[in-house]
Amino acid sequence: MRSTPREVAPGVHRLGRDRHNFYLVVEGGRATVVDAGGSAELSLLQTALAGLGMALGDVEAVLLTHAHTDHVGFAALASRQGIPVKAHEDEAAYARDRSAGSQMSVTDLPLWRPAVWVFLAEMIRAGAHKGYPVPGVETVADDETLDLPGRPRVVHTPGHTAGHAAYVLEERGILFAGDAIATRSPIRAGVGPRMLEDLFHADPAEARSSLRRLAGLETTLLLPGHGDPWSGPIAALVSQALA
Repeated sequence: MRSTPREVAPGVHRLGRDRHNFYLVVEGGRATVVDAGGSAELSLLQTALAGLGMALGDVEAVLLTHAHTDHVGFAALASRQGIPVKAHEDEAAYARDRSAGSQMSVTDLPLWRPAVWVFLAEMIRAGAHKGYPVPGVETVADDETLDLPGRPRVVHTPGHTAGHAAYVLEERGILFAGDAIATRSPIRAGVGPRMLEDLFHADPAEARSSLRRLAGLETTLLLPGHGDPWSGPIAALVSQALA
């Protein structure tokens, strides 16, 4: 089970466990967190920050790609400690009220697959079965460049959820893709750029359209919500995923 932070690019650290990721961007002694893992994973962030001589007070914002439970995790705890939590304007209602967005039941999963049970066990350990609302979530808009460490730009990528957003560090060619594209399925074998299975998406057709939008970006490092970082022009990775 991976829980040790790993620097995947200068100042960019991958946190989480085997089947899901969140990220820490450090610049000038300040930090941006992309996604919030499971509700039990705030300690992973604190450990990563401590290893860099930093603390939660050095985090300027938590950016949510979307409000599924394995991404919104400790966001409510961060918000209570005064850290701004931000999500796309079409996702904010879901982050504030867990009944307002797309929900997937465990019974929707192919429970006959052993990998599903491994995934569910990891989600429980991470606290991802608990999705706490974030009443004070702030909104960001499509194409907005945020005045935060890394200067992330918002790219609205609906389909997985209505307000799913990716974040791009344009000067560095880095894409935080959330669940718009993965390099590992939580429930199937194999690695490499891919879409998550349709059962994970609120609107699979729209998710494919959003994936094609990502192909127009000029990035060379993909940091997904599920799976290992993957190098290469995003247009080529999208083509592989759609195939």
